[in-house]
Amino acid sequence: MTVRLPKDKDKHISGTDDIARIMQKVLWRQNKLHRQKEYFWTIGLNAANDIEYVELVTIGTANRNIVTPVQVLSLAAAKQCHKIILCHNHPSGNLEPSEADILFTERMEKAAAILEIELLDHIIITETNYVTI
Repeated sequence: MTVRLPKDKDKHISGTDDIARIMQKVLWRQNKLHRQKEYFWTIGLNAANDIEYVELVTIGTANRNIVTPVQVLSLAAAKQCHKIILCHNHPSGNLEPSEADILFTERMEKAAAILEIELLDHIIITETNYVTI
């Protein structure tokens, strides 16, 4: 599902702070009950680092989300985006990446490289903060 960006945001990304702030606003649009689930998004960028799309790939449970490389990379390939950013939230508020988060990021980096898509970052957000893997 493609996500609409907040209206007050420029689509140009100059760094991780920009995308984290945008994605936190996207998360805040969910009601409090729904924010207790793990969301996983893919953000596609063009060569100038302008956002081409933000896709909600999956909605998981309170502490788990199952995502496959096909789900993550299909829209990027279809739109011919050569750069992507991965983002998911931790409803617990704990920003520490899990072992599964780290392994998934490594796996996605390899899968994206096969398609010549650069994985720029994987961001974990909470309602108030973020960390990158």
